[in-house]
Amino acid sequence: MTEKILCIQLKQIGDVLMTTPAIRALAQSLPQSEIHFLTQSPSDQIYRHNPYISKIIKIPGKPKLGESLKLLRQLRKERYSTVIDFLGLPNTALISWLIGAKKRIGFKLRGRSLFYTHPIQIPTHLSYSATHKLYLLSGLNITTDDAKLDFYITDKERNAGQQVLKKIGATQNFPVISISPVSRRTYKIWPAEYFAAICDYLAECYNAQILFLWGPGEYHFIKKVKDLMKRPSLPRYEVPTIAETVGLLEQIDLHVGNDNGPMHFAVAAGVPSIGIFGRPLLKNWIPPNSKNHLGVEFDPGCKNDCFYPKCGLECLRGVTVKTVIEKIDFLMAELGYKKPSRP
Repeated sequence: MTEKILCIQLKQIGDVLMTTPAIRALAQSLPQSEIHFLTQSPSDQIYRHNPYISKIIKIPGKPKLGESLKLLRQLRKERYSTVIDFLGLPNTALISWLIGAKKRIGFKLRGRSLFYTHPIQIPTHLSYSATHKLYLLSGLNITTDDAKLDFYITDKERNAGQQVLKKIGATQNFPVISISPVSRRTYKIWPAEYFAAICDYLAECYNAQILFLWGPGEYHFIKKVKDLMKRPSLPRYEVPTIAETVGLLEQIDLHVGNDNGPMHFAVAAGVPSIGIFGRPLLKNWIPPNSKNHLGVEFDPGCKNDCFYPKCGLECLRGVTVKTVIEKIDFLMAELGYKKPSRP
């Protein structure tokens, strides 16, 4: 009988993407196992073409009692031997216990460890989120340092990304740089005027073609930046799917944006990137010791003891345009573009 393993990670796209190194390591270490993944839409798209996952199970964002009971019955019927809770919330810890798996692995957290047979204490020297999730596999005696993110897409989705650039008139004569000033979290939104200054700098100094990235209901972030720009950007286009966005990112030279989904997609696609951080800690979300994926943050003295929302988000406004430009110049030089004279 094939051993079935259930992995749980709900919520945000970036958090789900951070589980991909652990899933890869799990599948490669236990090739005879069948791995299922419990998550929520639209994060399920991350695993739609992942070769290591046999089944994706979706849970509603706010499930009703009847939906929860139906899901629980479905999970119990699978007779999982092992559950790995990559999220560690009270509800996911409870799910881990209720479905009846003999081995239940999760983070050693107060009030939740009781639900696990293997509560894992993450060493303090590990900070990157993907590394945290990888370390949970120590409960199965699996160890690896390979924290590379995976996002598998099809040729159709890759071609769709290429067609976006073709339709909006992007050329190969000048660099295409994607900008994503969006976020649904106030403490992640770098000021629009700062993004406008960055876009104008890129256009003036590198003749860059500015490609904005946004999701459904987020174009108002883009309009605010464009209204403040002196230089034009590439025209608006129909919002692609998440996988098509990854296909689009594979075609561009550099990505600059808030700490959001597109930033993580750029990392997964191997595109040089710069992430701008407010409240979240840079070290938790940028691959350690990476030369191609950089982050910028400012600590006004409270990042490790945050009291948001009782603040003026000094951590965000403290990230200067000059600091981001320095990172841009570094990566553009790495890409072979001559460092310009400042305008």
